[in-house]
Amino acid sequence: MKTKLQQMTEEEFDQYLAYYIPDYAKDLSENYMIPFEKAMNESKELMEQLLPNKQNSEEQLVYNIYSTDEDKTVGVIWYNIQSDSNKAYIYHIFIKEEFRKKGFATLVLQELEETMKSVGITSMGLNVFGTNPNAYKLYKKLGYQVQSTAMGKKI
Repeated sequence: MKTKLQQMTEEEFDQYLAYYIPDYAKDLSENYMIPFEKAMNESKELMEQLLPNKQNSEEQLVYNIYSTDEDKTVGVIWYNIQSDSNKAYIYHIFIKEEFRKKGFATLVLQELEETMKSVGITSMGLNVFGTNPNAYKLYKKLGYQVQSTAMGKKI
């Protein structure tokens, strides 16, 4: 199995954001226990801040994940490289439903790690929401370690 990262067209990027903004807002709302409308505003504002020039935003790398075996786009990865700290930060990895549990996320993260090592990056980071135990297990399996824990309680 082999994947490669491909540049997004503007249309693909717009479709991705149309999915990602409300999905991220849902995660914010559920995990930080805030009203969905507030979470939606925060999600939109963050995307405008981080991706002002869409897929061509400085220091933000948003790619389709293409499977050469499937001959299809199987997902998306968004990350940036923080050259001042030699760190890569993964904002989002998304594998389409029909391609999940087939090893694509593992493969892409391992390939990204090798690519980052080859250009002198010494660490990779990401955030996983508490409502996503499958992602947590994957990252743990790949050697990611908990760096902080945020907790909350509905009252």
